[in-house]
Amino acid sequence: MEHAAQPLSHFTARSRLLTARELCIDVPFVTPDSDNLKVMALFTEHSSLISLPVVEGTRPFGLINRHIFLSQMARPFFRELYDRKSCIAFMDKYPLVIDSASTLDAVGQKMVESGDRSVTDGFILTTNDEYIGMGLGIDVIKTVSSLQAQQHQQIVQSIEYARVIQEAMLNQSQQSLASQLTDWSLVWQPRDCVGGDFYAFHQVDGGELLFMADCTGHGVPGAFMTVILSSALEKAMSKCQPDQPEQLLTHINHVIKQTLGQQRQSQQTSMSNDGCDAMAAFIDHRHQRLIWSGARLSGFLLPASGEEAVMLRADRMGIGYTDTPLDYCWERHEMPLSPRDLLFIFTDGLTDQIGGKRNIMFGKKRIKTLLEQHRTRPMPDISEALMQAYLDWQGNQPRRDDMTFLGFRY
Repeated sequence: MEHAAQPLSHFTARSRLLTARELCIDVPFVTPDSDNLKVMALFTEHSSLISLPVVEGTRPFGLINRHIFLSQMARPFFRELYDRKSCIAFMDKYPLVIDSASTLDAVGQKMVESGDRSVTDGFILTTNDEYIGMGLGIDVIKTVSSLQAQQHQQIVQSIEYARVIQEAMLNQSQQSLASQLTDWSLVWQPRDCVGGDFYAFHQVDGGELLFMADCTGHGVPGAFMTVILSSALEKAMSKCQPDQPEQLLTHINHVIKQTLGQQRQSQQTSMSNDGCDAMAAFIDHRHQRLIWSGARLSGFLLPASGEEAVMLRADRMGIGYTDTPLDYCWERHEMPLSPRDLLFIFTDGLTDQIGGKRNIMFGKKRIKTLLEQHRTRPMPDISEALMQAYLDWQGNQPRRDDMTFLGFRY
């Protein structure tokens, strides 16, 4: 596919294939027989030369650091004493020597082991123990930084494309919302590029089925969980009637636990303990009622009559987790519906956001108050007012979690 990102392994493999040979630069060198006058002349001629290798025959013998050499030779009478003496007087006898076939990872490890000296002085490169040139610490840093930048860019591109896939997965439900409802608003905001919040809205025989969930984690792990959950929901819908949301949650619990190997603790076949908080709700048009079951995820029903908003209760048991019994049955709830009643369901990314003057959570009471305050307005306006209150509350605090909420009138 033309805009699909390349695999990240393309860059990690490249970092493993790069060798020290690619860092090799050709620099002049001296022999143990060379005097310090020659060393001085070479440093003067090559102003960018950081260190000067000392080579005996074809094998590295030592390394002369420019700064140390010039500092010593600038001392009183040192020129007179050392000009004609062997250059080994100012030589490091134990420089870092690296085989040119070493990988970039190995070069970095050896530099770490040798300390700051190899970064400032550079290192000698050899092939079959024979001198071939020098490598500079700054070049290693630049190369590694460049590779890391490419890897980071690739990760970002992959996650951005994953968002396209996740949005496509949710798009059918969004289209159903638009075609079936006249006064509605949906906010789906992952904390990162992708997230663990999931929603589904299906027209079914006799009404609509709404499902919303907050999967374990956020970012990429959360997004993976939404894929598992989407599959689990499809399987559950094929086996459960839409007016039995409690059975829908039970079946989803089975599928997640089996998919992730999260049976009872004694039967656990994986290291994960993942699942979701969720609500399944059936809007029954035939009998003008709302039927729902909640697993640690709730909402409000705001009566059109002007009465106080009613909290949609939920069980305090999540779906799919190791400590959730395989045969757990979520409670079934029913409530009559009247025309223009407003149903509002949300994940805890909305309620749990820290903010305000005391740095406390946004909370359900604040949502209830805002819904009642703006109850006569269209749902998009209510949603906008709620988002503005949320952002004002958040202030400079970082976003804590993915956030999703859906509101619509019956």
